[in-house]
Amino acid sequence: MKAVKVAKFAYESSSDVHSLLTIFARMCNDAIRIALENHSKSRFDLIEVAYKELKNYGLHTHYILSACEIAFSLCRNRNPISIPYIRKPFLKLDKQSFNLDYLILRIPVRPREFIYITLEGSSYHRSFLSDPTLKTGSVTITESAVIVSFSKDAKETKPIGYIGLDVNEKNVTAATGNCYVRRFDELSEVAEIKERYKEIRAEIGRATRGDRRISKRLYAKYGKREKNRTIQRINKISGEVVNFARENRLGIKMERLDGIRKLYRKGNGQTRLFRGRMNSWSFHEVQRQIEYKARWDGIPVYYVNPRGTSRNCPDCGSRVAPLQERKLYCSECDKTWDRDVLAARNIAAAAVPAARPPRGSCEEES
Repeated sequence: MKAVKVAKFAYESSSDVHSLLTIFARMCNDAIRIALENHSKSRFDLIEVAYKELKNYGLHTHYILSACEIAFSLCRNRNPISIPYIRKPFLKLDKQSFNLDYLILRIPVRPREFIYITLEGSSYHRSFLSDPTLKTGSVTITESAVIVSFSKDAKETKPIGYIGLDVNEKNVTAATGNCYVRRFDELSEVAEIKERYKEIRAEIGRATRGDRRISKRLYAKYGKREKNRTIQRINKISGEVVNFARENRLGIKMERLDGIRKLYRKGNGQTRLFRGRMNSWSFHEVQRQIEYKARWDGIPVYYVNPRGTSRNCPDCGSRVAPLQERKLYCSECDKTWDRDVLAARNIAAAAVPAARPPRGSCEEES
């Protein structure tokens, strides 16, 4: 199976690079306008109608094709009542458009005219560049980083068992068929971080009510800190889960939680604070990181129907009764279960469905 990772390299920007990124963002916005005006049905239709106008920017043809691809994707997935607009300078090129020679990136500007960028990377980043089995994909350049995607054909291992993962607001509980149980409580730290930064944002709003420029800068600063600290803790959980699965030749099963945000909408009879807390739950990021890391190691990942995973006893299948403090009681077995452990055991024992296709997004390593 194909596995994809991305590596995020730091670099020192220059005026030439900044100018190129700014022009490309303008090209994308022009392509968006043209796509909406002409109701383009595909990116090829957009390229046909936009090529002549975008050619006036004087850049290499690759930039026109890339700008049209990005613009069509944004228009296709846009909110019907809004118009997409790119504000930050950036550019994206496919693998035929650039040359990566270890830490030297060469990108075209015009025919036979190039810009060379020196990348900065740790031993982790250089391990991607020195591995001959990896294929280079697209590259995205921002004002502070170069993001390169790498892919490989990972041989899928045949599991001898499965580990079930119950992803909750404040923990991830893992269980196998032979009763291995482990609880990862780092998600409680994630919940605390989100609550703390929620208070910080409220304080910023009160203190900068009269100056939107300052409030915008502070929101961005503390939002980046919140994201980095959240990702760091989720990265630790996902790494430990995948390592255990690899060492014990286990496949991974998780609940398919698509549409769970609909449970916490206004009008559902829940308080505003509860809805806000549950809508900040990072279940998608946890599952995404586990999935891409597992695929990189050839570990199969399956998503099972979440219905009933916390209702039935994993030993006898009887309906359990709720007790206090997230405990469940099975009258047939005369056994008291922890709610999260019971769910993880049921997930591990669930029938293996068809493998889920990759979500498409991958980890950005710094």
